[in-house]
Amino acid sequence: MARTLRLAVLVVALLVVGSVTAGTAAAAAGDATTAVYDVDDVESDIPDATLTDGGVYWQGQQLGLGNVSGDLANTTNRTDVETLHLRAYDSDDNELGRLVREIDLVEGNETLQTTDLNGTYLLLPADQRAVAITFQDGRVNGTVPTESAPAFEVLVQTLTVEWAPSPPSAVGSDRELQVRSNRLRYNVNVSSPDLNYTQLESAFMDDRFLRNQNGPFDNRRPFTRGAESYEVYADDDTVVLRGFADGSLRPDLAGLPRLPEAVMVEVTDTGVRDTASLSTGAVETGPFNVTQLRLPERVDPGQSVTMSATIANEWPGADTQTVTFEFAGRQQTVRTQLAGGAATEITATFTAPEAPGDKPYAVGAGGESATGTLTVVAPEPETGSESVSADDSSTSDSGGGTGLIGPIGVGGIMSTFSLLTVLLFRRR
Repeated sequence: MARTLRLAVLVVALLVVGSVTAGTAAAAAGDATTAVYDVDDVESDIPDATLTDGGVYWQGQQLGLGNVSGDLANTTNRTDVETLHLRAYDSDDNELGRLVREIDLVEGNETLQTTDLNGTYLLLPADQRAVAITFQDGRVNGTVPTESAPAFEVLVQTLTVEWAPSPPSAVGSDRELQVRSNRLRYNVNVSSPDLNYTQLESAFMDDRFLRNQNGPFDNRRPFTRGAESYEVYADDDTVVLRGFADGSLRPDLAGLPRLPEAVMVEVTDTGVRDTASLSTGAVETGPFNVTQLRLPERVDPGQSVTMSATIANEWPGADTQTVTFEFAGRQQTVRTQLAGGAATEITATFTAPEAPGDKPYAVGAGGESATGTLTVVAPEPETGSESVSADDSSTSDSGGGTGLIGPIGVGGIMSTFSLLTVLLFRRR
């Protein structure tokens, strides 16, 4: 009976590649990678979000404050505010905390950088401690007493990206990138040192299914800021896709010449990033897969075992790979060349070991392998008892029996019979 088993060889390894930019403080223990950008920020002067009292924001975002000087003058008649103080705030005790940063006001739009923030905060005029400025959608809304001001919060985004374990039925190009974060939804910049923009676009956005799975959120940066499409970072060989708190990116890697060694995923507005890497063995193996395997389930010791595997090149380009057969600790290899999309059947013959039991086998051809066990049947045990003939079962040996016939003998029996006959005759 033919048995086809397919097992993934891709090994997930997390590689944190983030580096700290100039002026960036290290994150607290247990926090995610410090925010850092690798691509050119096409809209560095445009805020990622607008500040609203009581809102929750993420470390690395730029928060829009609007025209603070003009709005303060309009809402409070104060025209003398030139500097703001950003202070920590204890919302539980309604207590104003330490001074975190001074912000000089200039004409026009103002932004608050959150690169090193983690906690709850208020903005106050520099000469005030009893009055806080309130904001609504990035515009000054007035001032309120500090003890009643609704503070805003800045959190550190976590991000973990890894290749999902592949089920036995998966092929080399059928992989998912699992994404985990404490943030519900956001957009990510995806890049790879092995792939250009065209290859990335083909892998993640080439058809309707992929676009529905991976297409970026249009209400998240950069698309709410005037970007025309997801190609905003095309010049950096980076494609913008969607991220979830618990979700996945589903690429189709079948059209690539080889699997990418690493894929970097970077949150667009916070800069937090992680890298999903493949093992070296998986990268170097190529596009061949075992699509069918035929071999017996049980054999006798010393019997010839033939393994027949169908090998397919599932990628479009021609390639040459080594197909490896293994059985009970022995190995055979066959160098095979296949055109893109072609398949062939390859056989290998082994001799079953003398020792009975389940013996492992494997056929590998690229990133996928077929594995299992073949049973070497133990020989039928001998019964251990010999058939005994009727003659052997008798006790006719002279002197050896325990019955009457042995010691008396046939002659004695005949004499006794003759004596009885004479006695009966005389009595009559």
